[in-house]
Amino acid sequence: MLRFIFIFASIMLLQHSQANTVIQGNAFTYRGQVVEFHEYLDLYTFESAVLSRTVVAEDGSFKFELNLRKKGLYLLTIGEVNAHLFVLPDQTYTLVVPEPLEDDQISPAKDVFVHPDIFEGDSKLNYQITELEKTINRFFIDNTGDFLGKGIRKKSDSLLTFLDEEFDGIDSEMFQEYFHFKKAEFELMTAHGFQNVFDKYFRGREILYHQLSYANSFKLVFDEYFNYTAPKSEERFSKEVKEALSKGSYSRLYGAFDRDPLLQNKAVRELLLISQLYEIGKERKYDLDMIISLLDSVIMSAEHSIAKLIAANAQSQLMFMSTGSIAANFEFSDVIGNTYRIHEYKGRYVYLQIIEDFTPETLRQMSLMKVLKEGYGAEIAMFSISVSEPLGSLQQISKRYDFDWMIGKAMSPEKLKKTYGLRAFPSYFLLDEEMRIVSSPAPPPGAQIEKQFAKVWNTSHPNKQLRFRLQPSKESDEQPPQRIPK
Repeated sequence: MLRFIFIFASIMLLQHSQANTVIQGNAFTYRGQVVEFHEYLDLYTFESAVLSRTVVAEDGSFKFELNLRKKGLYLLTIGEVNAHLFVLPDQTYTLVVPEPLEDDQISPAKDVFVHPDIFEGDSKLNYQITELEKTINRFFIDNTGDFLGKGIRKKSDSLLTFLDEEFDGIDSEMFQEYFHFKKAEFELMTAHGFQNVFDKYFRGREILYHQLSYANSFKLVFDEYFNYTAPKSEERFSKEVKEALSKGSYSRLYGAFDRDPLLQNKAVRELLLISQLYEIGKERKYDLDMIISLLDSVIMSAEHSIAKLIAANAQSQLMFMSTGSIAANFEFSDVIGNTYRIHEYKGRYVYLQIIEDFTPETLRQMSLMKVLKEGYGAEIAMFSISVSEPLGSLQQISKRYDFDWMIGKAMSPEKLKKTYGLRAFPSYFLLDEEMRIVSSPAPPPGAQIEKQFAKVWNTSHPNKQLRFRLQPSKESDEQPPQRIPK
């Protein structure tokens, strides 16, 4: 009997360990496109990893069956369209993914987030979080005029009472975690005081690395913590922090917060240092190599593995397409169908133009590329790579306007847009002989890029006068090339 119970329990345990989380739905507008399901590696850099991918069927359906073990925020992507989903393992989620708003459809300069209808199996987590967010957003919309006065505090206290009555009884650990730190974020935005919010919501609580509202409120609590210009007490250490940053000393930076009463928890201090280094690294306020070195020190010395991971993700993002990093390799086809890889041109400087289609502005810039090619083509290899135009159109344009440099089409356009962080077209990059980034983004054809070309010339031909100058005038009587209809 005992043996039977043991075997039965083992079978049940095995079945539970293999239980699937199902993410399915309909995305009719996107049929035929690749849909990916991502896990966020952290909620401070928002680095993500693809867990699974499939193709949206002709009827618009898609389905993922995943063995998820982590609760939290996940990401669904279809090209540049993104949707967020809060997931509890071993449940079924059905999504109806809408089209982007019209303004988003015509704007290539950003990722587009849509709000799908979400039907949940045994949980109402996404519905509950959405209702909470709607309630708070309505408050901000209705009280926009009070934010510069003192009236906002009293009104926000009334809403906090309402929120507790409305949401405090929801029996969900994940929701209550989200609710707790969403209130912290709300109080920070409604004049409740930095110290009061920290004491009420953060002091003595563990870090919830998986919780979006914790990450958002943490960033607000410690917003620009390195950069106080008028500290209220001696414990802000803005002077010590600046000295530590100027010397690139992690030990001095870490020690600058030894006496800060808010940062006695080592895990909180590590997270603060990482998040602040990441932010100032993005702003390029300090030397990027120094920021990368400081993050490397965090990776080597941090006591918590998740802190090491966030620091590594921050490093990776700051180094991505930054000056001195190796440009991502990619395949492209020329106008007659021959396939190349950009790294095949190692040994020469490369000026890379990435275009979408032949708008009048794109053709105008390509006409200036032609002038650059005449002057610097011997020293610098030039490329115009399209992410959308067919080869026939590329061939027509090349012949009609005598564009005599390499013109081609990306073999994997979506991958190229992602790896090069493309948001608008045309975009330009200048690479050196080792395929390292010299300028990202590089200036378009004109006087600025010519100055960078001149440096290349002077390096290759010391003490020789430039034989050519571009510097096209801003105004010209010449009409720009017109687009050839497909």
